[in-house]
Amino acid sequence: MKHSALLSVLFVSTLSATTANALVGVGAVNPDRPANNVEMIYSTNPALQCYYAARDSVDLHYGLEHCDIAMRDPHMNYRSKIVLNRGIIRYAMGDRAGALRDFRNAIEYDPSAGDAYLTQAQVLVADGRPADALAAINQGIALGAKNLHVAYYSRGEIEEDAGNVAQAYRDYKRALTIKPDYAPALRQLERFKVVPRNIQTP
Repeated sequence: MKHSALLSVLFVSTLSATTANALVGVGAVNPDRPANNVEMIYSTNPALQCYYAARDSVDLHYGLEHCDIAMRDPHMNYRSKIVLNRGIIRYAMGDRAGALRDFRNAIEYDPSAGDAYLTQAQVLVADGRPADALAAINQGIALGAKNLHVAYYSRGEIEEDAGNVAQAYRDYKRALTIKPDYAPALRQLERFKVVPRNIQTP
């Protein structure tokens, strides 16, 4: 089964909207190391530019640079969310290894970030690691990820690929219970026909 690219719905929008007056440069050796004793000021909010690139999957290199700038700011809040968005950008650019590193870092910054486990799972599926992806999804569900419909849908895909059709059906249904207009789950359920146990088909 071809797995849908779902990372675009998992970007994180809760970012500070600070403004300032000058633009900082790009190009640190370690882009995640805060620049100690430096007051960084901007003409544009780098965290928001990082978010926009993750959300819209456009201007990816520009967005990646601003993610790095935001991570170097010692006063920047929401570091887990910034690095999560950066991972989404890296995945969109074809850098799966870099995306996985960022998702792991997002979890280290905030172990309760359920959606970080969901984004991690999507990359693990693309890497052919369904068991690891399933574990990540289950952890995201346990943590109450905001995008639970994506979690159940993704788990359903993995279960169906493994031949667990009944479990897959239940997960697709659960995704629709959470988000009734969720088109990917609707399309999947159109393929199913529920047969009562006491009726035998020829």
